[in-house]
Amino acid sequence: MGQSGYLFKKYRTPACKDCPVKHLCTSRAGGREIDRSEYADVVEENNQRYQENPQLYRTRQEINEHIFGTIKRQWGYNHTNLTGLEKVNGEHSLIMLVYNIKRTINILSVPDLIDKIKNWKSPYKAKTLFLLKTAYLKLNTASNFYQLKFAA
Repeated sequence: MGQSGYLFKKYRTPACKDCPVKHLCTSRAGGREIDRSEYADVVEENNQRYQENPQLYRTRQEINEHIFGTIKRQWGYNHTNLTGLEKVNGEHSLIMLVYNIKRTINILSVPDLIDKIKNWKSPYKAKTLFLLKTAYLKLNTASNFYQLKFAA
């Protein structure tokens, strides 16, 4: 295992001992030694996909990856405070919600955002919303709420 925590496989050959041009490959007395990461195959596959369609990767960087860079580097959100998939997904959803609200405020301004929210016409019928809210409240009763442990 290397310093990075990844497993590496070492490759050596006895042919280096008798090779007349060994000095061109390595100065190591035992011959050339190659370390290969356990993930080398996956990295090569990804590099191949990138070579086949570099514009797709550039578009992905422009659209998606800057969001995560902003959240990670500018906001300092580089780890989760909770454990477990459901809790981490909830925490991540809150961070994304905050990002979207901040982005909307930067584009529209607060008064315009409030105005749009007030004038929003829901595509859902009022009865459907009432049933969804009722079902949600039944699932998340007050007794379940107090059983949760909040992190200080």
